[in-house]
Amino acid sequence: MTHIRIVDRPCGYGKSTEIINSYRTPEKYITVVPFLSEIDRFMQTALDLRGFRMTQPEASEGRKTDHCEKLIRAGKSVICTSALFYRLGSLATKGSNTPHLVEWDGTGAPTLTERNLLDDYNLIIDEVITPFEHATSVKPTEFAQDYVDLGMARVEADGRVVPTEKWDATYEAGNGTFDRELYQKAKSGALYQVSDNLFVLTVPFELLTRPKTVTIYTYLSQGSVLLHFLNKHLAQHPGLFTLEVDRLPADVEARWRQDVSQALTVEGLPELEKWRWSYSAQLKDLKTRAQCVPAGNALRKFRGRVLRGVDLTTVMLTSARPIWCAHKTGDKPVAGKLSVHTRMFGRATQESRFATDVQDHVKDWSTTGVQFVSNTTRGTNKHSDCNTAIYLYDQHPQPQLLRFLGLAQGSPEAREFADAYALTELVQWLFRSCIRKGGVNGTGQSWQPRQRATVYLPSQRMRNLLTNWLEIGEVSSRDKDGIPHNPQRRRKRVLKGTVPA
Repeated sequence: MTHIRIVDRPCGYGKSTEIINSYRTPEKYITVVPFLSEIDRFMQTALDLRGFRMTQPEASEGRKTDHCEKLIRAGKSVICTSALFYRLGSLATKGSNTPHLVEWDGTGAPTLTERNLLDDYNLIIDEVITPFEHATSVKPTEFAQDYVDLGMARVEADGRVVPTEKWDATYEAGNGTFDRELYQKAKSGALYQVSDNLFVLTVPFELLTRPKTVTIYTYLSQGSVLLHFLNKHLAQHPGLFTLEVDRLPADVEARWRQDVSQALTVEGLPELEKWRWSYSAQLKDLKTRAQCVPAGNALRKFRGRVLRGVDLTTVMLTSARPIWCAHKTGDKPVAGKLSVHTRMFGRATQESRFATDVQDHVKDWSTTGVQFVSNTTRGTNKHSDCNTAIYLYDQHPQPQLLRFLGLAQGSPEAREFADAYALTELVQWLFRSCIRKGGVNGTGQSWQPRQRATVYLPSQRMRNLLTNWLEIGEVSSRDKDGIPHNPQRRRKRVLKGTVPA
């Protein structure tokens, strides 16, 4: 039975060091880190400090996923990024071709079973990433016609999509007619159908239940979709796995929060408070140029009032990506419908740098304006020079996600989870800034004072969540007088002109 341990540690608290110190010979590990740039650091530090050797799957012997399977079958400890999650999940369903003695029967004959490929491995995941995403390679209607009706897959009562033997055989034969990546997601227990929508879990279920142990490092796990997902499964299938959440003692975490609170200034952004900042509202209310001009001008006024003389490259900002970055992938800076009116986007520039992960010079696009940091960004120090943060978001979990977790939309349980989810997303994003540096963080840098930062939030709900958590450690969107935040009521007052905008 797999033991799943969620290690809940504050951002910047030395999780990477704790992971490396946990390696033991002759144990075997699969370590999943957020970025390729982290792999070399992990491998070298583990070798230097622990004498522990890990191997990175390479693409030189064919596909990287094939090399990953070869390494695991050879008993090597592997380190990779989450890009291999689904392949690892499908490998978790495979046998190792090694017989395992279960017991002797009454006649003295052995009872043998085949061991699973990951039975002897310890899985470590550094940072829980975006909980789920829509499956975009196949439309739901096409999936019903081309996969379910043709007998390639079946949909369980809980929405999980399970490949049939027919799809197994087609995949193993190398047939490219049916989406091979979609098969890996389904085989790994990550593909679900809810209300005619297809989506995938970013951490496959099979990958969580097959290894010997699973350790996941994150923070504010009460707002983690993964924890709720695991609790739901454990309630439905007692004894399937064991689950432990390892948090800091309350007094230790309180001292850490106090240290952060003293270095972090939380401000409103009155120029933008009359707009709604949920993801769906941004795409609806800031859809056309006519809608974006007033908001863009308001943000430009904010820059003139607050950021005059500030180096914009030390400012990190997030919003719905389509309204800030016009480029589809965001790799090349192109001003979007909102940012083009703000005078904060800057001029696109391209620089060459040596990338250790590919051992070659690559060209990076950047901008002379603010650093756009996606609201789902995790586990990177790339923006740790930013001492100003602008959070144009009012975070809410998607309705499909609430249904998947069994939470009735509008129920007290759903509202409680929505607040915890929003706080988790905000804190994880905020700690990409310089606030993560120094201070009481349990690492060798704790003798340095924590670097100061300021965050601007137009959403009153998000400000309440952040300030209440910093002050008393609770997840609450109520204001200082204990009144629940009601964005719809305030929006009506703003539209009538009774509240200053």
